[in-house]
Amino acid sequence: MIINTVKGQVKPEFKEKFIAHMAELAETVRAEKGCITYDLNVDTENELVLFLYEKWESKEDILAHLATEHMQSHLAEAQPWFDSLEMETFESTKFDLF
Repeated sequence: MIINTVKGQVKPEFKEKFIAHMAELAETVRAEKGCITYDLNVDTENELVLFLYEKWESKEDILAHLATEHMQSHLAEAQPWFDSLEMETFESTKFDLF
């Protein structure tokens, strides 16, 4: 399983536009092969700090996702809307605690 987290500080003038854009994009992404979770969250202390949390079945699935036309277009369009962006990717195995 692949877990991908993105933390970004959106410029105030682009916050609403970005959230609307992500709401539209999420439906398409969640239907992609291997997508387990694709959620956008807002920091409770700073509404300009956004977190994207993704879980994918495999490395191949997330790489295919990133190569799609809609993601290439989204990344090119949305990157200037942010003051900062940080991404971390983890490969993991799920196990049941109970």
